[in-house]
Amino acid sequence: MIRLASAGLWLGVGLAKIAALVWLIDERWQLALLALVAAWSMAGIALWLRALRLRGLRRA
Repeated sequence: MIRLASAGLWLGVGLAKIAALVWLIDERWQLALLALVAAWSMAGIALWLRALRLRGLRRA
């Protein structure tokens, strides 16, 4: 289940980066910055979930 959530978060990271690029081209830098912050947040959560999964696998 953690693997699925992590994959979904990485998909969200990619989509947020594309949205940031589109908004930057459209000269809406505030929305582009918000999308980049969201992408970094999702990436951080995905990495934390991966570490949590790896820690759980070591205990098993």
